[in-house]
Amino acid sequence: MARVWCRYDCVSFVASVVFFDIPLYSNQATMKKVLVIYRSKLDENRGTPLRVKNILIRLVRESEINLTVASWDDRAVISAAHHIHLANNHFDDLKKLYQYIKNHDIDIVIGHTMATFYYLWPLKLLTSAKIVLEMHGFIEEEARLYGAISPFRYRVNKILYGLFYRNCDLITTCSDTAAEELSRYNKNTISIFGGVDMDVFYPDVAPKDYFMKEKGKIYIGYAGNTRAWQGLDFLVDAYRELREEYPEFMLVTLTSEAKNAPTGDGIVSVGAVPHAEVPHFLAACDILVIPRPANEVNRLSFPSKLVEYMAMGKPVVGSRTADVHKVITDGVDGMLYDPGDRAGLKRCLIALKSVDSRKTLGYNAWQTTRDGYSWDKQVHTFIKELTHL
Repeated sequence: MARVWCRYDCVSFVASVVFFDIPLYSNQATMKKVLVIYRSKLDENRGTPLRVKNILIRLVRESEINLTVASWDDRAVISAAHHIHLANNHFDDLKKLYQYIKNHDIDIVIGHTMATFYYLWPLKLLTSAKIVLEMHGFIEEEARLYGAISPFRYRVNKILYGLFYRNCDLITTCSDTAAEELSRYNKNTISIFGGVDMDVFYPDVAPKDYFMKEKGKIYIGYAGNTRAWQGLDFLVDAYRELREEYPEFMLVTLTSEAKNAPTGDGIVSVGAVPHAEVPHFLAACDILVIPRPANEVNRLSFPSKLVEYMAMGKPVVGSRTADVHKVITDGVDGMLYDPGDRAGLKRCLIALKSVDSRKTLGYNAWQTTRDGYSWDKQVHTFIKELTHL
């Protein structure tokens, strides 16, 4: 009799799975416990923390992911996620993270930028958690560009970083060029371009009066810092030449570095504004420019502001650095010029004197971002990779 009942129970179980679609495992069993490490404050109003926040906001929504965020913030910035406060003391922070991983059976540890290298490598050696590096900048390249690192230390860092890359379970980058570079060390490397929140950046955002607009003028907009690798000085020089022949052009810059902001005829500088206000500044401009020069930093890093500009429905003029040319189709949804080519930049701007040209390219730019570069689509790729680790 016992054998009969046992056989009946087994048949019933199989039938219930096949015919009534009862899952073999509960959500709890398949849920990934993920610890994210960010060695700075997430509530800062600048590029990297904004990118990280956009990724984490979408990760925490996933029913398959139980998220904990470790950062320098005193309180949780990502609602619905657990929070660990880091004190920027490498040894104490590492000990705290190790204990958390062991006590909570963390499956995956994600480090945002190579600044988390000091934690990720020891945790790879000391725990069974999968290690993911979310890479969107090569800090050693920027340090070399500014002369902040000696040639010897640069070479040592390159060797150490290369060894670390090989030990990661997954690497994500912000460009195909960077992914190709890192694939030399680790084949499990994917690119997640900078995304855009289409509910924040969109064509119908109302412009605000950050500057007085004159009738008949064409306003070229730049938003960002004044560091050499951003190319603002190059843009200003090209603009001054352009204005001699076409005085209807104006240049407006938005930067938090007021003391380094450009000045001169036709140039208007706007101070820092909260990130939520940036779309209103962009909406007040007619053309938006990303004038980055050619160097190793820009070859490997993707300007996340590009897709935000395009989502505004504005024509964007960009240099052919990183993977900008993979997003913009020249003359269709933006204009491209070779980095350092001042005459090329001016030709692009002159071609956009026409209101109709600006409207056509702006509309096409919006369609490009809507179809392929929203944060929802970018992070979906990331989530698929995480759930298969």
